[in-house]
Formats: sequence, C-alpha cells, structure tokens
Amino acid sequence: MKNILHDIYHGRFPKWDENSNDSKSGVLFKKIMDERRYFASVLSDEDFERFKALEKLHRAEHSIRDKRMCANAFRMGALHICTILFGEEEYAKYDTDDDF
Repeated sequence: MKNILHDIYHGRFPKWDENSNDSKSGVLFKKIMDERRYFASVLSDEDFERFKALEKLHRAEHSIRDKRMCANAFRMGALHICTILFGEEEYAKYDTDDDF
C-alpha cells in the first residue's frame, strides 16, 4: 500500500483515460436511443412526456451521485497524502466517517 501512495505522490500513477471505454459507451448509448424510439412509438404523447421527465430525474440523480463520488475520492486522496507527508497520527485526526 505504501508503494502506491508514493507513486501517486510522485506522479508515477497512470492517469485515467476518459475515452478508454468509448466503444462500450457508444453501444450503450445506441441501445438507450433504440429503446427511447420504441417508447416514443408506443406511448401516448402524455405518457411519453412523463417518460422524458423520468429520464431527466435519472440524469439528475446520477449527476448528484457522481459529484459525491468525486468529492469522496478527492478527500481520500488528500488524506493519503497527509499520511505520507505528516505521518499516521496527523492522518487519524482528519479521518472520519462523516458523509459530505
């Protein structure tokens, strides 16, 4: 564990490539659009509007979850850097299980 912390601190940890799974994302997006077209053809106009509203709610929920995961990952990384720089005692002062 200590080696990976030192690698992160010294910038030797490989960066995450956002485009590394583009093909999977593209296939998933195509499936979503196919299903959306299907529902557009079988639902009434009113029901399809409700379906679109549901999609918006799902996107909003995912956005909130993604922001929380990012904040927690940043917090964990910062606490690990504190461990490297200041030692275990200093880290323990800030390590809490409180959610954001």
